[in-house]
Amino acid sequence: MKKLLSVLLVLLVLVGCTSKGESNPEKVYKIGVLQLVDHPSLQATYDGLIEELNELIGEDGYTVELLNAQGDANNTTMMAQKLVDDGVDLIYAIATPAAQAVYAAAEQDKIPVVFNAVTDPVDAGLADAMDKPGNHATGVSDVAPIDIQLKLIKDMLPEAKNVGILYNTGEDNSRVQIEIATKEAEKLGLTIIKQGVSSATEIEDATTQLLAKVDAIYNITDNMIVNATSQVVSLANTANIPVFAAEDGQIDLGILATDSIDYKNLGRLGGQVVKEILVDGKKPADVAVKTVTETVLYINVDVAEKLNITIPEDILVRNKR
Repeated sequence: MKKLLSVLLVLLVLVGCTSKGESNPEKVYKIGVLQLVDHPSLQATYDGLIEELNELIGEDGYTVELLNAQGDANNTTMMAQKLVDDGVDLIYAIATPAAQAVYAAAEQDKIPVVFNAVTDPVDAGLADAMDKPGNHATGVSDVAPIDIQLKLIKDMLPEAKNVGILYNTGEDNSRVQIEIATKEAEKLGLTIIKQGVSSATEIEDATTQLLAKVDAIYNITDNMIVNATSQVVSLANTANIPVFAAEDGQIDLGILATDSIDYKNLGRLGGQVVKEILVDGKKPADVAVKTVTETVLYINVDVAEKLNITIPEDILVRNKR
């Protein structure tokens, strides 16, 4: 009888635990995040990710190991490998160089990779095709609406002929954007003049050289250049040359205007992809790369006044700043 009572007591305890979800806890996903460098747009893709995951999975449904390479190539490689060695369930990589490092590090173990802020995943070697990536990575492209952004320059500066682009010669993402910009500029009667740098220490001299040749500067989503936006803008505005941008994270740094995609929205899209893979069980190879086409116009009116630029009314009414 005592034995029977003991068995019943154990069963009651087990039932009680199960009813509270303690003996069969739900999966807590371990997500590694590698961000290439600090700047507002890349941070927004992380913030958007977290907001979306909190809604889709719940704050208690996952943990994050966040690493930031601070723009250093050696850090990027080592941190990518660290996330693999730490046994994460998935790695979220922000910016093309970070995504390439993570992709290589995770390839042997086939850890799923979700990238974001990557302009051309196919050209970067991260996907076979946008609609069917085919490997262990997929994610979100931040390909800028370069045609719309160059048209903004032409509409605001009708007399402009030459548009300068600074870029990091070692970033694949930048080469792709310059190719697109060159073709789109021709349609508008503009000429793209590019100036490459291989390190941040070269940016001041490169900017000075470029300013002597152009009517405006267009900051593409080149991570090294974006990180030096304040420096570029200071030199440009001193020369009375306006700077336009491919993304809105730079607008408070003295940029004149941008017709930009929303990077927090990109981050939320990234969160949806993460959920599809971790929770829904989809393979990255079968999840199409997502893109965004909607833009928001931001104009820094104070900068326009300082540079004596008159903004057409039909453009000004769209300003969301």
